[in-house]
Amino acid sequence: MDPRKCSNQGTNDEAETGLAQYCLDQASVCFFRHDAEGRFLHVNQKACESLGYSLTELIDMSVYDINPTVTSENWPNLWQRMCDARSITFEAIHRRKDGTTFPVEITANLIEHNNHRFAISFVQDITERKRVEEKLRLTQFSFDRASIGIFRSGMDARILNANEQACKSLGYSCEELARMTIFDIDPTVSQEVWNDLWQKTCEKVTINFETTHRRKDGTTFPVDITANLLEFEGSKYSISFVRDITEKKENEKQKAIMEAHLHQAQRMEAIGTLAGGIAHDFNNILSAIYGYTQLAQLRCAGGSKLREFIDQIGLASDRAKDLVQQILAFSRQGKSEKMPIDIGSVAKDAIKLIRATIPTTIEIRQTIKPKLGAVFADETQIHQIIMNLCTNAYHAMQKKGGLLEVDIVPVAINTQDSSNYPDMDPGKYLKLIVSDTGDGMDQDTLARIFEPYFTTKRSGEGTGMGLSTVHGIVKDHGGCIKAYSEPGVGTTFQIFLPLVETVPQGSTPEEGPLASGEECILLVDDEKLLIEIGKELLEALGYHVETRTSPIDAIEAFRVNPEKYQLVISDMTMPKMTGLKMAQRIKTIRPEIPIIICTGFSTTISTDTLAQSGINEVLMKPVTLHELSSTVRNVLDETRRMTVSPNREDADHAAAER
Repeated sequence: MDPRKCSNQGTNDEAETGLAQYCLDQASVCFFRHDAEGRFLHVNQKACESLGYSLTELIDMSVYDINPTVTSENWPNLWQRMCDARSITFEAIHRRKDGTTFPVEITANLIEHNNHRFAISFVQDITERKRVEEKLRLTQFSFDRASIGIFRSGMDARILNANEQACKSLGYSCEELARMTIFDIDPTVSQEVWNDLWQKTCEKVTINFETTHRRKDGTTFPVDITANLLEFEGSKYSISFVRDITEKKENEKQKAIMEAHLHQAQRMEAIGTLAGGIAHDFNNILSAIYGYTQLAQLRCAGGSKLREFIDQIGLASDRAKDLVQQILAFSRQGKSEKMPIDIGSVAKDAIKLIRATIPTTIEIRQTIKPKLGAVFADETQIHQIIMNLCTNAYHAMQKKGGLLEVDIVPVAINTQDSSNYPDMDPGKYLKLIVSDTGDGMDQDTLARIFEPYFTTKRSGEGTGMGLSTVHGIVKDHGGCIKAYSEPGVGTTFQIFLPLVETVPQGSTPEEGPLASGEECILLVDDEKLLIEIGKELLEALGYHVETRTSPIDAIEAFRVNPEKYQLVISDMTMPKMTGLKMAQRIKTIRPEIPIIICTGFSTTISTDTLAQSGINEVLMKPVTLHELSSTVRNVLDETRRMTVSPNREDADHAAAER
């Protein structure tokens, strides 16, 4: 061999070796060469920088020094594994000079040279990759465990992925959903609708809408979907977040019903307040008509044509008074106050009001005998029951007309009747029957009529609380309600209320001779017309009357000479001071003075209020002459008895001591 060729070959080998060493030192990955015992034979610059050691320090070290997971016990197995596979890739942990650790990926290859085995390892710091993988795992975990359904779908509506909640809500496995399309789970989406949704998603990136999903068992439920456009590696996807809104929809429905009920209740309250105010004002006008009619009757001889005319005015005034009383009953607010009442009288009053408000195409028949007995009940609520049932009957016959019948009959429920009336105790009852010849109801509707908010009327015509309220009132009174209906025939309601062994309160007393007197009365009313009428009527009964149109003037007159008056009669509603306030002020001057309050309408006069103000009686306007005469006489006589009794007891006590 030519010596020069050998020399050149050696030079080339050295150059190649140097170039290889240079490349390894400049490599962006760590390079290690170690022997079978794990001692480092060569490392590159990147390895030194990665671990924080100098080249001299690192060459004197072994695998054990930089990998805390490798020990003399497990190294032989690791070496044998590499020898068997010749090349392995695995993850490990490296420890820097400062003691910190970081994850690495190692690709180790077995090299055999000159009968020696050693390994060369390329080591990559995978801290960033691990961080990304951790985020991906967290993202996947969040995706799977999210409380709402999440779907990834393509532009062809295929479901590419779905989380656990989506599977749970629909009843499918993840694998099943991955073989399905949006059309399979949303019965409202057609190809045309999907194309429109996809177009909107692409244009707006995020869209929100409500739709319906269908479960595996065929049932459906409302959902709210927020769809987001996702572009990845040139492909577009829709990421949809799906929330079951069944509860929300139910709450919205209940809220709408409650708002409608509240609106209706507010309307009724406003109507009641307005009706009460109108009744109050109308009562003042009616009081003048009524008063002058009675004055004219007192001064006009009986049997004359003029007296006949005046009597007719009186009868018309009576009808107007009854109508106003019904308006007041309708507008009355407050807690239930039960007492023995004659529901026949209440029913007749309600029928008068109904007759005035419904067309003559509906005939009203009533069979209500007098003296049927007393029911322990709240008069206003019984009135409400009858008005509700009659109003429903009117609505059922509104288009074609018909017959409305109201009957009250006494019945006895025996122990043998328990099968027909399981909710009622044996005993005597009054049965209120309200029937119509309207459209009637089928059995399904009839079974639900007492449910709150159930109504067959159109929106705005009812709240579905009428019959529910009636049912509640009847139950509160210890009664029972039954309904019978047939389509095309009509409907009948029967209400059973237990009779009580007592005389009904509120019965109209029979008119007798007018009671008179000679006492002095202070009459107070801000209406001059009513003052004049009241003075004339009281003087016609023989009383001496002084009048005042201001409560302040009345208090001053009473203060000047409190012993002059035996009775004070005052209007309730007056400017600057109510009749109750005036009564309290007068009572501070002379506590035993009796006081009568006249009112057209007031929800504030309760039994407690009367007791606190020292009011003896309340007269509702317009006041008849008989009511006025009897009430005034009774109050004066009762006051005299209360005054004489203590004086007599004192005299008897003094005599006993003597």
